[in-house]
Amino acid sequence: MATMAAYIKRTGTPMIAPAANGEWEQPIDSYRLRPLPSEDVYFFSKKIDNSRVVRESDPAARRKAWKAGAKGFAAAGLVIILLMPRALSMVAGYQIHLLARDHDRLVNERAALQLEEAKLQSPERLEQLARDLNLITPDPKRVVVLNPKSEGALAMNVTK
Repeated sequence: MATMAAYIKRTGTPMIAPAANGEWEQPIDSYRLRPLPSEDVYFFSKKIDNSRVVRESDPAARRKAWKAGAKGFAAAGLVIILLMPRALSMVAGYQIHLLARDHDRLVNERAALQLEEAKLQSPERLEQLARDLNLITPDPKRVVVLNPKSEGALAMNVTK
């Protein structure tokens, strides 16, 4: 043993553990200090090279790792599934907002186009265009009817 515990008698003199015969031994010098703990222990360090050592595979550890990974993925999937309705409602709200904004823009654009169409189809403008393009109504004497009324005669009913 590195050290032994000293026992103190009632007289105050330290005594060390009993000997093999059961008698208490008196220390040689009562003023001598006892040895320090582990002073006789010498630590020798040796460089150990474990580069050639191969770890033995443990199938139980591999199974545990796969189970832990599967549980992690399942937990992540559950969280995603629980948060999906909220996320989809937010996306739907953004789409509704964008569609409402596009609807307002299209209504304004439609009103502007209807106003422009009304200006272009006004009778005064049409008269001005007709005068510019010489599309005024001709005299009735200058009108030639291209398809005169048929008098019951067809091309097949013509007698020779």
